[in-house]
Amino acid sequence: MSKILVGFPSIPKNLYDRMTPTRTIQAFIDAKKENTAPSQEVWNSLKTYRQWSEPELIGLRNASGYYPDIYFEPGMDETISKLLAKINERVVPHKF
Repeated sequence: MSKILVGFPSIPKNLYDRMTPTRTIQAFIDAKKENTAPSQEVWNSLKTYRQWSEPELIGLRNASGYYPDIYFEPGMDETISKLLAKINERVVPHKF
């Protein structure tokens, strides 16, 4: 006999559209340490790196020092540098 809960929305199969950037980088590193291929979900999330914030971009750059194949497209390091430069332009210096 199955019970139907009235008033509770069904729980979606996937709670998030994609992985967080930090979790993506960690999952990539974990896969490489275990000598397995990163999942398609990791690659799909890596493709959104242009939308990531400064700490995640720095983490991606740092991870590339140990695992250079995390850069999946040519010129990715230059693109990350440009994105970080744009972020730094938006930072307003303040005086105390």
